[in-house]
Amino acid sequence: ANIKTALMDSMLEMVGTSHVTFACTGAMEPILYQENLEGAMQRGAMLVDISVPRNIDDVGANKVEGVKAYNVDDLKAVVAANQARRQRLVLEAEELMQDEVQSFKEWCHSLDNVPMIARLRSRAEEIRIAEMLKYERKLSGLSAQERETVERLTKGIVAKLLHGPMSHLRTVDDVSDRQSTVKSLEAMFRL
Repeated sequence: ANIKTALMDSMLEMVGTSHVTFACTGAMEPILYQENLEGAMQRGAMLVDISVPRNIDDVGANKVEGVKAYNVDDLKAVVAANQARRQRLVLEAEELMQDEVQSFKEWCHSLDNVPMIARLRSRAEEIRIAEMLKYERKLSGLSAQERETVERLTKGIVAKLLHGPMSHLRTVDDVSDRQSTVKSLEAMFRL
């Protein structure tokens, strides 16, 4: 950054050619105001008054074309707005984090169901294969493509039949409910 300091006798020349000026002197009244800025400004500029009492008449300075003046109160308002925005973002982040924690907990609970789901699928596949073997002679006249179609068809039927019980098992959150559901499935499917 090209930062320059200037004495009071070259102040207007320096302010007039600078993009940004910070004013902070021991003056008891504004030293930059509409009348002395109008003749001095050679470009658009931002004037920031960080002194108390004020060194820039921000109301008058803002009337000068291309000049935007800010004071300590403006900076406080910007800080307050930024803090409010950050607080909203923190609340949003906390809410998102809670949702993700809940999703993670549900995923962890669903892992308890993996062995049961595997047993259920395995049992269903055993039944499907046993039934296919029963009808092996009747299916022997089918072409390879037709046999593949029958395979896909029977696997699709099994998948559709298992979808309901497996979906229900995945949604049970309570441990005792899950244990009860597992026992029911074991009894129904003879696992």
